[in-house]
Amino acid sequence: MKLTCLPPEVQSLLNEPRDILLIGMSGIGKTLLSSYLNQSGAWHYVSVDAQIQERYLREQILDVFNAEVSKGAMLSKLQELGILSLDNELCKDTLAPLTSYLGMPGNPDKGGIEFNEYVKRQNLHRLAERTAVEDLLRLGADQPILADSSGSFCELFTAGDPTFAALKDRFLVVSLRENDELVNNLIARYVENPKPIYYPPDLLSEYWGEFSAAVGNQDRNVDPRKFALWSYKKLVSVRRDKFADLAKHSDISIPAANLRYA
Repeated sequence: MKLTCLPPEVQSLLNEPRDILLIGMSGIGKTLLSSYLNQSGAWHYVSVDAQIQERYLREQILDVFNAEVSKGAMLSKLQELGILSLDNELCKDTLAPLTSYLGMPGNPDKGGIEFNEYVKRQNLHRLAERTAVEDLLRLGADQPILADSSGSFCELFTAGDPTFAALKDRFLVVSLRENDELVNNLIARYVENPKPIYYPPDLLSEYWGEFSAAVGNQDRNVDPRKFALWSYKKLVSVRRDKFADLAKHSDISIPAANLRYA
């Protein structure tokens, strides 16, 4: 897939001497834009999600898979998730190990994770993401840095956060903005293929309590897929507002609908 429509804002990025940080909702096109910009290899590319998987949560992810193996999990399952063996490096071409580690809360018999364990993993992810982003400020490279942030960036950093101010000093902060059509597409894609996501602790507690009460299920009996679909639609609305505020304080704001790929 390649970019076929080149808005002026993107053209300006091709000649940008500063380090660049891309922010925006998950699935909005940050990684595709990064790939287009870096066709020439002019930047040192950094994916915050990949850093979380390969560096900051590596041991926790491998511990979970070790436990699965001890219960008789098939090696093919690990291969599907991007791990050839427990001694090998986590695959850099897929975020499947991190995705599987985060999982979805609910009935283990339906592929869910018990809620207390889920909360623990969410907390570890929050700490890992904040550390990964803060480490961007200390990152040195022979080339300008092109950093691709996580879709949960808005849950950890606000415009008034000192770390966001420091990022603006170091990076040209580029915000990819969604519109109603793109958000509807994100929701449709999620309905078709739900994926684990990060929730801020207050919203996770609120959503979990509300959903559990509505369906009349105890924590362990909640259908993980149904909860994921229900909560994602609510979370998208919250994240739109948070990213809209960050966009007001970004250096460049690009409507993602203006980017055309083929």
